[in-house]
Amino acid sequence: MPSKVALTWTSLRGLREATGLCVRTLRGMQLARYDQAAIDLAGLDLSREVSLTVVAAREWMTPHSSRACPPCLAKSPVWPLWWRLGIAAVCPTHHCLLIDVCPSCGVRLRRGSERAPRGLLTRPPWPGPGECGNRPPHGPKGRAGLCHQQLAALPAVAVPDAVAELQRRALRVADGRCALLAGEPVAAGEWFAALRRLHAMTRLAALDDDLVGLPDVVAHACQEQQQRRTRSSRGGGGIRLGAMPATAAEALAALVLADRVLGAPSMHVGATRLASWLERLTVQRRAAGRTDPLRYLPRSPVLERMIRAGAPRSSRVAGALDAAGHGLPVLAPRHLPHLAHPRDYQELLAAHLPGTAEASGRRLAVLALARLAGAGSWAAAAASLGLHEGQAVRAADALVRRIGDPDAFWQAIGAMAGRMRQRGLVDYATRRAALADLREVPHRVLAPILHPLGWVVTWQRRRHAAVWVWQHLTQGDVRDAPAYTWGWQDGTATESIREGWRRFDTRLPAPAADALTAWGTTRLARRECR
Repeated sequence: MPSKVALTWTSLRGLREATGLCVRTLRGMQLARYDQAAIDLAGLDLSREVSLTVVAAREWMTPHSSRACPPCLAKSPVWPLWWRLGIAAVCPTHHCLLIDVCPSCGVRLRRGSERAPRGLLTRPPWPGPGECGNRPPHGPKGRAGLCHQQLAALPAVAVPDAVAELQRRALRVADGRCALLAGEPVAAGEWFAALRRLHAMTRLAALDDDLVGLPDVVAHACQEQQQRRTRSSRGGGGIRLGAMPATAAEALAALVLADRVLGAPSMHVGATRLASWLERLTVQRRAAGRTDPLRYLPRSPVLERMIRAGAPRSSRVAGALDAAGHGLPVLAPRHLPHLAHPRDYQELLAAHLPGTAEASGRRLAVLALARLAGAGSWAAAAASLGLHEGQAVRAADALVRRIGDPDAFWQAIGAMAGRMRQRGLVDYATRRAALADLREVPHRVLAPILHPLGWVVTWQRRRHAAVWVWQHLTQGDVRDAPAYTWGWQDGTATESIREGWRRFDTRLPAPAADALTAWGTTRLARRECR
């Protein structure tokens, strides 16, 4: 494991004996010093080198290279540890932009070679303390091919004092000190989680208007970053929304743009500044028919509250239209199945939910019908249908963001209710209650149906048949059928159960399906259901 990230106890003991430095000092010289603040080393296993690759790809750090300040190197050959952080952008002392790449060899500083990182040289000749020491991609082989560029002689781009102060503030937080996020005190880890999330937002939503008045190097970095995302159609780690800023200029852009929210004097001001970015993100999601692209990034509770406060109202289908005022048919909750009719969904609603799985869209449709019937929230709609409230609300909140025209969506829901009335209303709530204990179709019932097909009546087919009856009479989701939700209690994998159901359903001929339907209908009639 490279000593630049963390040290094992064996390495610590060896270095302590060799240098005379205490353990605390030695640990402070490793990137692990910033753990739970600027970086999170969860998953790093000191006994497995490959674990570093995973952590380094996720976190904002450069274990195999460094940024640098030429004036600092001119004064002393010491390379500060924080130059390896992803937020390293500006020297707070000399007010200049850090450099990333040696202009002579084109390799990132302290990487060693372009193809693969190189460890410390163990034999002379060694590069001088102020030399680059990298191996150029097409230079001569051997130690004579090392780059002798004097890094202290490189020109540095000056930046305003206010920008240097942003770097000082970020470094104080990186050292684990408490920080302010829109006027509220937060832990260092939460502050950096908010920074990373805001950086991802600006990578998607920042426009030229956001760059007015910013230093030229910041504006250029943002534009180059956007162009790189546009050109890279095949993806890659460098354009991931959560990826570390690739250069010091991009890191500076991240600090400057995020400070508009992080440094806001209050939550209200922060939410107001977020509003335009959130609006652009919403438009992009609707156009692409995708879910939230930021959903996998680290979260900050304080920032999440600002996001909810600043989210544009038009980005959510907050509730149903006034049915009386728009002439929309209304159904009672008991007349609603758990999944809308497939044909109704495809003909009326699918166009409003681009990129949505059919089962998810059909369930959202009945939740919307319940909203039209008077449920004041998605949770209340789920409760009126006997659905799991948490799952239904999470699904609805994600799917409604894809709706581009809320009024047209609700008109389609009203048309769906009209079709259900024309076909004749069914008391699905009573059906669900009557079939709630349907776990298996009896052998005596199933044998006359399956034996002519040459099928053996197994206990698995008895359960699949029960699911088939339940689904066709309640118009519910197969996964919610009593025979499946009760569990099979024999260790059968879920994938195997679903595959068995798929084969049963697709291979069942029409006469057998009619016989099962007749048996289920008789069972309902005996319980006074229709």
